[in-house]
Amino acid sequence: MGKVIAICNQKGGVGKTTTTLSTAVALARKGFKVLTIDCDDGNAGLTKQLGYDNEEIQYTLTDLLLFEFYNRMDMIPGLIDDCILKHDEGIDVIIADNKLAEITNNLASAQDEKKRETLLRIIDRIRGKYDYIILDTAPTLNILFVNALAATDEVVVVTQSQGAAEAAIGELIQTVINVKERINPSIIIKGLLINMVDNRTKYEKDKSQLIDRSYSDLGMKVFKNKIPRGIAAAKSFDEKKSIFAFDSKSPVAEAYANFAEELITN
Repeated sequence: MGKVIAICNQKGGVGKTTTTLSTAVALARKGFKVLTIDCDDGNAGLTKQLGYDNEEIQYTLTDLLLFEFYNRMDMIPGLIDDCILKHDEGIDVIIADNKLAEITNNLASAQDEKKRETLLRIIDRIRGKYDYIILDTAPTLNILFVNALAATDEVVVVTQSQGAAEAAIGELIQTVINVKERINPSIIIKGLLINMVDNRTKYEKDKSQLIDRSYSDLGMKVFKNKIPRGIAAAKSFDEKKSIFAFDSKSPVAEAYANFAEELITN
């Protein structure tokens, strides 16, 4: 039975999408069967980073949510299989499209409390086919984000060693607690990943160490492997590749490979 991991932070620009893709590819390179799902209804960053044109793809996460919520999966036999794309870096992908935000709004306005578990029901249909399912989430606390938390086993909080990114963590933690109490009692926060650390500056090194100590003292795991800031990460996005396909020898790629190992072994 596959483990579902959600990559989260309510602050944008902290590298959630790069972390989602890098973690997925790193796990695939270890021989695991991995599915990634783009749950970002505002930007569809994972879809863009992988180079998909969502207007040319027939079925997306939007269709899955729509047909699952209205219990009409039978209308399109094999819909889930049609939504799963095989990427040449060894991972499977369910992309987002421009209508995902509209479906999010429809779910939010629905009276049925089961709306919060729509994504969970989709994932339960395919969980057994994968070792890991990685969810890229939007920087928001809307109903689609709640769906992601309802469906996930573990949350990885991605932050930078800067105040604005760190400030959003408290609200995220409270949201996870609420979901745990009301919807998904098995959800856990796996840990905090500090991303885009500029080790050339004393400020960022000191801030990174402070975050590490502060959250460790509060009982939250802080991953030992921290992701350095590197131009390779930005260039890999421009090239529509993962960091491994762009430059597997870069410090960023090595850090993500080490993080993926830490994620599944501790």
